[in-house]
Amino acid sequence: MNAPCTFSLRNEGISQYFDVSYLDFSRSGDKTALKQNQTSKFIDRIRKFNYTKNFLNEVKQVNDLHLSHTNHMKDVYNVKIKPLGTLSRSQVKTCKKACETMINTVIFSKSKDVDYKTSQYVTFVTLTLPSKQVHTDKQIKKLQTRYIENLQKTYGVKYYVWKAEAQKNGNIHFHLLVDKWIHWTVHRKLWNKQLDRLGYLDSFQKLHGHRNPNTIDVHSLKTDKKGRKITNPTKYITKYMTKLEIGKRPILGKLWGCSTETKQLDYPKYCEGDGFFSHVVSLINSGSLKLSIKDDFFSYFSGRVYNQVFKNYKHLWSDIKDFYKLQNGNIKPKTLQQKEFVRLKTFIPEEKPTIPKIEILDKPTFEQVKINYGNPAFWTNNVK
Repeated sequence: MNAPCTFSLRNEGISQYFDVSYLDFSRSGDKTALKQNQTSKFIDRIRKFNYTKNFLNEVKQVNDLHLSHTNHMKDVYNVKIKPLGTLSRSQVKTCKKACETMINTVIFSKSKDVDYKTSQYVTFVTLTLPSKQVHTDKQIKKLQTRYIENLQKTYGVKYYVWKAEAQKNGNIHFHLLVDKWIHWTVHRKLWNKQLDRLGYLDSFQKLHGHRNPNTIDVHSLKTDKKGRKITNPTKYITKYMTKLEIGKRPILGKLWGCSTETKQLDYPKYCEGDGFFSHVVSLINSGSLKLSIKDDFFSYFSGRVYNQVFKNYKHLWSDIKDFYKLQNGNIKPKTLQQKEFVRLKTFIPEEKPTIPKIEILDKPTFEQVKINYGNPAFWTNNVK
């Protein structure tokens, strides 16, 4: 392979790929799979569907239309459409990356001298509805958007990832990963304030006699909901956020999202020529990782990468932590300071041209006078 090789180090694997932009060949993708090209009479009916307060029952009708649209696209265009309310492979990959890079950035940037209540701290929040859902998923998501905007503007939340799921009773609920410690009473107050816009607190008050329902659940990544210790928080969250919902009604519209700052986070990468490239090659050749995918331009090695790096490659581990700190703005990028140019002195003396001394005779001959007058040295040494 003549293209340069690059390694991307993740928590549970290493992806190896080659920059094929250096090679002289072109690839054409399947444009029929693009969303703007998925046209059918069923998809138009879904877009123009008028929802009422009986929203949960109408979701089944929308799902039936989507199944008809899926069969139409398969028969006419031979294109496979994902089931309604599920994440595609690309979405799962992007969501997993957002969760992993966010948790790594916050954990590696943590300082022992700073209180976790005043610095970045990963918390897991669940938002629910206090009564039966009578509005569309899109309307409930607008409440969640205002709730997140309040966290950003008032409490300085920078990184967040959210995922929408359906409960067994059909109500929509949200899982939210934020980078700030905020007291659970604040979360409840902010979320209930948004729910009151659509009258859900009024419905709850009619049944229970008060307007402060428990609509949130907040816990850290140290223990799960059952009190068990979480040994690998990154793996726990990514599995929780990307799991496939079986036996529940589909969520209509967008299923997950994250902040702009979270989208910009990335895994540490090492290209040919980098100082730690040989360390990654040594880790792969050590046999501690399993080759899961092998292709012409891409390979994936699965295993507990960060654990192996922490035990056996201290300098590489330090560079990985500095990478995440640099992404978070905790440290400044390393720059080479150019020294002032100093000219070296030469101690070899310069040679001056020597002019020969011409002997002047008392009575020179004509030939001698002719030679002397035609010689510049004569005038330099003898003319006063």
